Amino acid sequence: MIEQTIEKRMDVSRQLEKEMSQLRNLREVLSRSGQVATNVSSILDSFEHRLARLETTILPLYQQTGNLQRRQLNTEKTLQELDYVISFYNVAGQVEAVVKERPSSIGVPQYLEAMNRLAETCKFFEQNNPQSVEIENVTSLFEIGTDLLSKEFRDELKKYQKPVPPIVTLELLEEEEVSEDTISGVELMPPGVREDLRAIATWLDKHNNTDRLTVYAKLRSDALSQSLKALRDFQRSSSIERGGAPGSLNSPGPLRARVAKLDSTSKSRTQKISNRANRMLQKAITGHVSSRRQGSPGNASYSLHGSLTPPHATTPGTVGEEGLEDSDVELYLNQVTALHRLAFAELLLSQQLVPEDRVTRTFELILRDPMDQLVAEGEGLASQARRSVGRGDHQAVLSVLAMLRHVTNMQPEYDRLLTNCQTSIRSKFAAIINMLQETCVRALEGFVESVKSDGERALPKDGTVHEVTSNALIFTEQLLEYAVTLSPMLQRDPILSASLSNLPRGIDLSLTAKALLGAYIKRVLVNLGLALVSRSEAYSDATLKAIFRLNNYNYILKTLHSSELLNLVALVEPQCDKLYNDQIMEQKRLYSQSWSRVLHYLVNHEDVPLSVIQAGKLRDKERQLVKDKFAGFNKEMEEMSKVQRSYSIPDRELRESLKRDNMEYILPKYQAFYDKYVNVAFTKNTEKYIKYSPADVSNMVDKFFDVAA
Repeated sequence: MIEQTIEKRMDVSRQLEKEMSQLRNLREVLSRSGQVATNVSSILDSFEHRLARLETTILPLYQQTGNLQRRQLNTEKTLQELDYVISFYNVAGQVEAVVKERPSSIGVPQYLEAMNRLAETCKFFEQNNPQSVEIENVTSLFEIGTDLLSKEFRDELKKYQKPVPPIVTLELLEEEEVSEDTISGVELMPPGVREDLRAIATWLDKHNNTDRLTVYAKLRSDALSQSLKALRDFQRSSSIERGGAPGSLNSPGPLRARVAKLDSTSKSRTQKISNRANRMLQKAITGHVSSRRQGSPGNASYSLHGSLTPPHATTPGTVGEEGLEDSDVELYLNQVTALHRLAFAELLLSQQLVPEDRVTRTFELILRDPMDQLVAEGEGLASQARRSVGRGDHQAVLSVLAMLRHVTNMQPEYDRLLTNCQTSIRSKFAAIINMLQETCVRALEGFVESVKSDGERALPKDGTVHEVTSNALIFTEQLLEYAVTLSPMLQRDPILSASLSNLPRGIDLSLTAKALLGAYIKRVLVNLGLALVSRSEAYSDATLKAIFRLNNYNYILKTLHSSELLNLVALVEPQCDKLYNDQIMEQKRLYSQSWSRVLHYLVNHEDVPLSVIQAGKLRDKERQLVKDKFAGFNKEMEEMSKVQRSYSIPDRELRESLKRDNMEYILPKYQAFYDKYVNVAFTKNTEKYIKYSPADVSNMVDKFFDVAA
């Protein structure tokens, strides 16, 4: 135990000795560190002192150097500004020779570069030295250059202010759909010229030269008008050169040097283009007239009697009066389309030469005069049509309808073209449509009234179809082609619109248009029927009155059947066919009463008894009775044959039908009468009384209506 204690004390002593040794070492290290810190502090103090001495020495020198550098920079800037200012004093002399030349002679880009230098010089002097003498020289030279640029712009425009060749315009008319690519093929001026003009236009606009746009619009407007006039003159002269008849335009002749050099294939194509444009009116005006003049549609045997008034015929008292020519209408249709095509080309050109924000206004100025001219021409044609209608030539309205249909079809294209234009420009085209519609409305109303008044014309002596009937049916049949065009005008009439109340709801516009036209045709037919009935009362012969009405009703019904007229009228009057058939049957019945005087001798209560005839013992009174019967029959039959041979039934089918009815009506009765007395000895002079056998009577009836037929 004691040993362990001693051992522990020895360990503690050794440990203590070790710790004491480490403590002495630590104190030595600490002493050395303090010495190092003292040395470093001394060094830093010395360095700081030296830096302070250096700053005191260098800082004034640095500041002096900075001042010198700033002075050098200011001097350089001053020299640059002096060079800049001095350069403006030299501009006039440097560019004077260029500015006083024509821009095209030295090149537009080079000229504009010189003008830009002048513009900058003017601005400099105005802002910095407005009292300088040099500003007068620069301003004067700038004005000279501006005037020369304006003159160059105007001269170049005039140089290419040429009408578009008519052949090119006709090619545009041939296009069914017109796009920007199609129109861009019309070269109003060469690309190089367009680039120069665009550069000049941009420069002038930048320097507030607005007069340039007015000049541009005026020159291009004149060019557009000249192009339209060239097309009109071209088609007119082509018609004359090729011996075209009045009222039609034939294909153009080679009126240009370029066209003269084309081969036969190109000439053929040119003729095809022009012919296609010229066909726009022909179908509308002449499509139905020739066949209607010859007879009833679908029946070559139908030959009308009496003089029919052909379209645009010269009536008494109209010689020398201005009428509406088909050729003028056709030219107008071409002008409407050509103006759109050429105006489109002008719009594309304006977009290239005019600043974007002024394109629309400039385009309006270009279109103003040509549009006014188009409106004026339309008004002139409409006035001619009204005068023609006033003279009784209602066929003239067909020309107006052809114009109206074409203008209406062109309206969407014009609307797209004039989208951004003012209402005053867009309304011009709408005014043409309104004017033509008003002309048509008046003409249609006037036609209904004319049907009433024309019924007062002299009645045909032979009872044939009245002129007013044939003219009315010709006219209404030609309206079929314009059902859709007429629809907006007919809808204005409340009575016609009310007639559609029985139609199913939701029907398409085409059927509505046909129904409206059917209602108008019904109105014409009603007034025609009233006129025929009223006028036929002037016949003193009841039989001739029946023949007259029968001819007219039959003609109306057959015409309705042979065309689409009946289908249209049936939309608003389903019983139309039955009504006319009933009227025809009634007139046949009234006509059959003409046999009453003949039948009076064949069917009579005072007759010889059969027993007496069989016995062969006729008394004088009875023999005289038989003589009177035969004599009266012969007289009435001869008179009737003479009269009815002068009656006219131009329709072969009706004529043969009426003859057949006559035979079926009279021959059985006469056969019985003939058989009863032919072998009776009532006279010694048999041939005097029994002049006609049943076969002879049949032949006589078969010759009814033959003289006129």
